[in-house]
Amino acid sequence: MGKYAGMYIKNLPDKPGADDEIMHDLKNMGRLLVKGTVKHSYPFCWRSQTPLIYRGFDCWFIKVEAIKEQMIANNKTTRWVP
Repeated sequence: MGKYAGMYIKNLPDKPGADDEIMHDLKNMGRLLVKGTVKHSYPFCWRSQTPLIYRGFDCWFIKVEAIKEQMIANNKTTRWVP
């Protein structure tokens, strides 16, 4: 993320984030159309009370049904040790 690498994504009372920096840079480039605040419900971590950030990432999925019988056969020949 270049300049914003390592910065927290949101501004929090005890942790300044990338929001203000991004807004400042967009304004300087003439690309900030509107800056405002919208109040809405937002998910927070029940332990730390920090906002949960949803992000997409690459992941792999295995079609297990296609190899189910092979997996069962392999499990029967595996020596499982606790």
